Amino acid sequence: MGWGVTSPGRWSIQGPDLRGQVLAGRYLLERVVGIGGTASVYAAVDNHLRRRVAVKVLHPEHARSDEQRRRIREEAQLAACVQHMNVATLLDLGAEERADGERLFFLVMPLLEGRTLRELVLSGPIPWSRAVALVRQLLAGVAAIHQAGALHRDLKSGNCLVGPSEGGERLWILDFGLAKALVSGLISRTHRSREGSIVGTLPYLSPEQARGLTLDVRSDLYAVGVILFELLTRRLPFRGSDYDVLTAIVNEPPPSPRELAPQAGIPKALEAVVMRALAKEPKMRFESALDFNAALADVPVGEVGTERVIMQSWLPSHAGCAEAEASLAAWSCFEYGRAQRMAKRAMRINRAWSPLALLMSLVPEEG
Repeated sequence: MGWGVTSPGRWSIQGPDLRGQVLAGRYLLERVVGIGGTASVYAAVDNHLRRRVAVKVLHPEHARSDEQRRRIREEAQLAACVQHMNVATLLDLGAEERADGERLFFLVMPLLEGRTLRELVLSGPIPWSRAVALVRQLLAGVAAIHQAGALHRDLKSGNCLVGPSEGGERLWILDFGLAKALVSGLISRTHRSREGSIVGTLPYLSPEQARGLTLDVRSDLYAVGVILFELLTRRLPFRGSDYDVLTAIVNEPPPSPRELAPQAGIPKALEAVVMRALAKEPKMRFESALDFNAALADVPVGEVGTERVIMQSWLPSHAGCAEAEASLAAWSCFEYGRAQRMAKRAMRINRAWSPLALLMSLVPEEG
């Protein structure tokens, strides 16, 4: 479940309606910005520090047992271990005693403006270069989670928020609700689910996750591959009933993104990256998020698919468009050196891109 302000809508309150109430004598809950199966998320004001925050309040029935409360603490501790620009920061964890005897547990994070990747997919086609730029930010956040000694286990497009940041766009990973520690000394000594249990969101499950087997970082990377597939094709690799999807995840190869979306101009090299990420056997996937990210960085920007990409009418001409898109994508990832290089390459191909090259020459130096 997301933690940011997404598209406006009406939410049906689950659990107690806490709008207008103050938690822990500090957080004034103003409005609901998200509803999930286990919690509601409110836009709130931190009265102590005078800042806007998001407060995730667990529904009472999900925080009554010792096991449930332990999971809440684990989520908070895992989130606090990860400090990265592409992972939403945990600010506070608390509990509120109610007059009816219930204890409300809540977590506090920054209130982020933007839309989820799922909402972007539903809003229309996404240029493959932008999809790559967003997934590279996602992988940077996933790498930080793994380096902190944790698996996320529930990466999906609905848990990734994209919003404006420093003239570009930034992606945040939002929810640690199903995260699990990998190493001893960090909360838990095991990364194995209870025998036969399945955790996560069905379309994004890795084959080993769908079978209730032991997981490692490559299971999260499979989920990132599903998200990239979704951004490129505007659909999930496997569709149908829950049984059909579960069976396909375990037994069937994913369809070709280039065949599903011929109009998107997906490069062959990019499709190869997607298919490797979605390999049935973990040993056939990328070893780490950094390896996955490096493979995306190496996709040739000049390569196009069998169909030409229809560019916006404001572009000077088709010549140099791929390089210009790569420059803007790098800029959105704060890779200013690459943004400058690709803008210069676009200008050498087509002098009409000179204004872009000039703009990129003004961005800060890397490092």
